[in-house]
Amino acid sequence: MAFMLFTIVLGLRVSHILHKRHLQQLRATWWPIFAETAASEQFAADAALPPVRFWQKHMLLREWSRFRSLVMGQATISLNTLAARLDMLSLARRHMNRRSVASRLLGLQVVGQLRDRDSWDAINATVLDPNIALSVTAATALTDIDPDRAIPRVIPLIGKLVRWPRTQVGRILNRAGPDIVSTRLCREIADAPPDAAILLLQFADSAFAGDINTVAEKLLKSRQEPAVLSAALKAARGGICPERVVELTRHDVWYVRMQAATFLGRAGTFEDLAALEPLLSDREWWVRYRAAQALVASPFLGPNALRRIASRQGDQFARDILQQALAEKGLA
Repeated sequence: MAFMLFTIVLGLRVSHILHKRHLQQLRATWWPIFAETAASEQFAADAALPPVRFWQKHMLLREWSRFRSLVMGQATISLNTLAARLDMLSLARRHMNRRSVASRLLGLQVVGQLRDRDSWDAINATVLDPNIALSVTAATALTDIDPDRAIPRVIPLIGKLVRWPRTQVGRILNRAGPDIVSTRLCREIADAPPDAAILLLQFADSAFAGDINTVAEKLLKSRQEPAVLSAALKAARGGICPERVVELTRHDVWYVRMQAATFLGRAGTFEDLAALEPLLSDREWWVRYRAAQALVASPFLGPNALRRIASRQGDQFARDILQQALAEKGLA
């Protein structure tokens, strides 16, 4: 038994060393070709290529995909031309149908990078796969192939598949661009139930500011859920009804008051600053702190005006938090 275990461990170690060596040799051969291809479409179409052995195909597919993810623009077209010469699309499709999750992930990524419209239905079915990695990779592939067609499919799922990593979702929306994303995302936010709206508002940066401001104002006026109000205030970049925001500085829930103070510091007018001063005495430290930061960051108040505000505060907490905010800006 001990001898068998030793033999297995030794075999695994030798296999790992050989695989690592083969991978280094493949990279030494092909990465210069990938780099030359990215720089020249003519090279991609006409250059003599070294033979690819059967056992190298999987590694080459993975390395091509890795290099392809590093480039943009015309370089992607040249690399796709090279992939066509190497018949990588057929290999990627076979990978999509394998049982191994790693192989399926690679296949999905490559067919997306190659913009294979014939694989749309197979990829679309994988978007609902219970495996998170497969699901989000499929959504990414759909967006790579046809963002106009993919975004109406993907955005409704964002509010439902809360397991999707936020960074991956943001990358999908950014790839599609605000021209495609903005209207659809804001429409989905406006009609979504509270939990989904909160989740979708996290991706407000992927939409145009005007669209987000419009839907945020609609939520502030029509919704009562504190978490939705807070998310809408956080997402808005300006252009919101000031009377409603000032009203929310007196909300019963502390984090709504905090976000209202932050918004007024970011987008409020000189008249709105009067609503911030009472928050310096709020019972919650975070509300006091954000109100002080908003006052200090305001372009309408200079250091002397801020010191006068601090001096007329009867509450010690209010004076202390404003002095802290001033000190953080080097104005104390």
